Amino acid sequence: YRVEIEFVRMLEEYGLISIRYEETKGYIQRDDVAQLERFSRMYYDLNINVPGIDALEHLLEKIRSLQEEAEALRSRLGIYE
Repeated sequence: YRVEIEFVRMLEEYGLISIRYEETKGYIQRDDVAQLERFSRMYYDLNINVPGIDALEHLLEKIRSLQEEAEALRSRLGIYE
């Protein structure tokens, strides 16, 4: 993906991706490859730094959580219709 090693390390430091280490090599977890692609687009194409990516991820997770909660509440209200 032609990303800088330091960028990948910063993503790991922020807990945005997981790297598995074997001997002297690090491997990105298969589940994190799509995330790495998204983060690299944010970083390289949109010029968003890693703390900004971290903040965006937390906001997006909060939005997903609120959407799930709203859907659950709609389902519960449907019982009373």
